[in-house]
Formats: sequence, structure tokens, C-alpha cells
Amino acid sequence: MPALSPGSTRRRTVLFVAVSALAVVAVATAWGVLQPRDSEPQEPAAAAAPLADGSLAPGFHAPDLDTYYSGQLIEPDPETWTDVRPSSEYRVLVMADGQDASTPRDPQVAILVGAVERWAREEDRVELAVEYLSDPHAFIDEIDRAAISRDADLIVTAGNALVDPVAVVSANYAGEDPQQFLVLGAEVAEPTHNIAASDWQGSAYLGEGVTESDYYDPAAVTEPRAYAALRAGVAAVLSGYTGIIVRIPTDQY
Repeated sequence: MPALSPGSTRRRTVLFVAVSALAVVAVATAWGVLQPRDSEPQEPAAAAAPLADGSLAPGFHAPDLDTYYSGQLIEPDPETWTDVRPSSEYRVLVMADGQDASTPRDPQVAILVGAVERWAREEDRVELAVEYLSDPHAFIDEIDRAAISRDADLIVTAGNALVDPVAVVSANYAGEDPQQFLVLGAEVAEPTHNIAASDWQGSAYLGEGVTESDYYDPAAVTEPRAYAALRAGVAAVLSGYTGIIVRIPTDQY
């Protein structure tokens, strides 16, 4: 634009037009900021509760379904979860710490896997797959692969070595249409709304570098406790409590 002498009509006109244009741009920009954009991430929707046949008994001490929070601890009375089962076919994948592709890492992992297998035999609506993970460097990748494939309605982890890896992966699948996880015989320190846990006193390892022996006693891992915890945890998830910690009473199992 050529230079104009001070006080000229042309300059006043150009300045007026320029200022007006800037004002329009400023208003449009502010409006765009105030208006929601489809491309911007929105607050993730709450996880949809899978339909369940039956309901938790009052002694389960379940909180209000609309106001409970992730990581809330529930200590149910014995057998208050037994009336709950999947309402239709329910695909379950167990990912367990293994010595190799077919052998549990230790007897405790075998007990946890056995609890899920027993439940699947008794429940004709459960389609079960078991996968042993033997390379610690690949735990995160393997769990992520399982989650992204969407082949399971519920991914159950068994073994303390998988606590931190599943916590990392689950957070990536907590948004819309979340993948559901259940940590059996342990728990994660800061669960998102799509990862529940079911354990008992003596089997509540938290991961995150804490001393395992402070929360975990191998002798506390028994078949009755593992089975009860599995049933209680699954019943909670099916009933819509997808991010809670269920801790069964050890003196009853």
C-alpha cells in the first residue's frame, strides 16, 4: 500500500476499514473459542454397564451407581454376588504372567487362572480364552494388542507383574466405548473408570514400585478366595461398577 500524507481522507478511510476488519476477526475468533468444536476432545462419557441377569444383594454394600467414584473400596458380605450372571454371551480373556506361552509363572497365578476357568465351566454364557505372557518387556504391548482388537468384553489380568502394565494400557481405553479390565488378586493405585479390581487382605499388591511384601503374601492366595473374588468382581462389573475395588472377607474363605 502506498504511503499517504497525514490527515488525508484516504488514510482515514483505509484505517477505518482496517480497524473494522480487525474487529470482525476478533469477534469471530472469540466466538470460535467459545463454541465447542467437533474436533476437540470432549469429556469421556461414562462407561455403559453391561446388562446382567440378577442383581447384587443389599449386603454387597454397593454405592449409588450414579455417584460412585473410581477406586472406591467395596467390602461385600459373603455370597452377596452369586445372583449376578451375564445376560448374554460374554467374551472373557485372561492375560496371565507365565513362564512360557502355556505355563503359569507360579502356583498363585495358576490359582487365579483356575478360578476364572471354573467360573467359565459353570457359566454357559462365558466364552473364555487364556493367554500367558512370558516377556516382561512385551507386557504393555501384548495387553495393548488385546485391548485394541476388541475381541473381549472383559480382560482379566492375573499376576502381580501385570499390575503396572495393565494400569498403563487401561488409561488409553477409558474414553468412549471403553475396554473393560478386571485385575484379579491385586489392584491398581489410581484406576480409571474402566478398570476394576477384586482381591482380599494379603493379596492387594498395588504396583508402582511399592514393596510387594507389604501388601502380598503368597500363602494368602487360595482357591476359595480366588474364586469368590473373581465372582464378586465380575458381578460388580456386570452391574455397572466398572472402576471399583472389591475386597472379599478373608475370614469367610
